[in-house]
Amino acid sequence: MKNQLLKNTIRLLACLLCCLLLAGSAAVGAAAVSISSGLPALQKQWARSKGPEGEGIRLEYSYFAPDTQEACPLVVMLGGAGEGTPSGHELDANDFAYWSSEEFQARVSDAPGMYIQILKAPEPVYFDTCPLAPMYRAVEDFVRTHNVDRKRIYVAGWCIGATGAARLATNYPDFFAGLMLFSPRTFLTEREAQTIRNMKIWIFACKGDTYSTFSAYAKPSWENVTAAAADRSQLRYTTCSSAPRAALLINHKTWRLAEQDYSAGVAGDYTNLSTVDGFGNAVANPTVIQFMTAYKPGEAPPTTAPAEETTTTTEPATTQAATTATTAAPAGTTAPETTTDVTEHRSSAYVPWAQAEDSGRRLRRNMLLAAVATLTASGTGFVILKILRRKDDQQ
Repeated sequence: MKNQLLKNTIRLLACLLCCLLLAGSAAVGAAAVSISSGLPALQKQWARSKGPEGEGIRLEYSYFAPDTQEACPLVVMLGGAGEGTPSGHELDANDFAYWSSEEFQARVSDAPGMYIQILKAPEPVYFDTCPLAPMYRAVEDFVRTHNVDRKRIYVAGWCIGATGAARLATNYPDFFAGLMLFSPRTFLTEREAQTIRNMKIWIFACKGDTYSTFSAYAKPSWENVTAAAADRSQLRYTTCSSAPRAALLINHKTWRLAEQDYSAGVAGDYTNLSTVDGFGNAVANPTVIQFMTAYKPGEAPPTTAPAEETTTTTEPATTQAATTATTAAPAGTTAPETTTDVTEHRSSAYVPWAQAEDSGRRLRRNMLLAAVATLTASGTGFVILKILRRKDDQQ
């Protein structure tokens, strides 16, 4: 009886040891999800919540929170028509879950990551006509309950979601630090451009868009924004002649460039793709995440110079505007693609892809440690079980 009890105790201890070692190996191998894991794995990192009531509406939203104790920037996103139902569709209707990947989080400027919040439109109302109160309260409540860097809150929208993003930015210019419009179905008036003159602004548009007509929306918005901007180096304008289709809308899906943060593969889906700054100077290596999340000049000293910045950012806007008047492209136009020599590639210790490679090395190291720990646990369990079998044979 005593021998049987001893054997059962040893077996139990062996099982516990194996479980502990396996748990330890899993903890060692835990890491942020890589972009190579695919969208379903990335979307599992996201959570859902609701904002406070405003005008009888509580907006639902999906959100991603970085695993850090440091204050991080927040990017708020508003989708187009059809991305409001069912619950959670605001996340799976687009590919912005890529921004929660380890590699893209590593591209955030001056922070170890960023918060991402995608609002769900309360259909049948969309963000072009949705009351502002529930939209703003959902964002403000999220900022209040998370460690968000209040100097770096940005709002972005595509199609009629761009209308909602523009409404939020122009009505709360002291709250938001930047605005991104993708294929906007609205245009910024001269008065609105003055209201957001201190913001970072990036407009994406396709000249062949059959729904968000380029000449009616994006072009006049850019002209008004460049005329009003306090610092034109904080502006970006991406145009193309053709773009991927979005449902039945031809040449409409310009936000795919941002979803992939200008990866080489996605750029090939566009023709005559060009990005310029507020002076009309070509930006050779656009990086949406790095540029938009960086502090504006004077707010905080940057640790390193952004890799894609042009020479215009090294001088005050008033001085540069005078010195580049003879070479900058007129407002509302893009610089010829052959004039990329206007961009000076300054040496910098910060290279986004280098951080991505570091993340990959960390992930491979953790996977190796996890494999070693798993083998150790398995070997230990095998030895203990073999000892028990020998004792049984001897008896």
